[in-house]
Amino acid sequence: FEDYVVFVYTARLSNFGGEALKVRGSRSDGDGVIVSTDVVSPGAASPMRIDWRLVSDNGAYKISDVIVEGVSMAVTQRSEFASVVQRNGGQVRGLIAMMRQKTANAAH
Repeated sequence: FEDYVVFVYTARLSNFGGEALKVRGSRSDGDGVIVSTDVVSPGAASPMRIDWRLVSDNGAYKISDVIVEGVSMAVTQRSEFASVVQRNGGQVRGLIAMMRQKTANAAH
């Protein structure tokens, strides 16, 4: 699962390059913090808002979600997982197979 999550986030964020990241601020969020940023692309009409949800893990903060323009990648991922499970008759095996296939393809 961890390999799959790294693959998905890397694929979705790999299109960024040459932009400036400006931190707007942060706020507490239950067991962690949300850091709000703007991604400023050269020539873009307006910056893209990205919020980073961080949770504390043994004294270090780790990213648990990335929210792009108000859309949570974690919520989107959950929805995709539910869809795969549903298409496979409620069996988690189909989801596991899909995650293994995508991470294997990414390794090549």
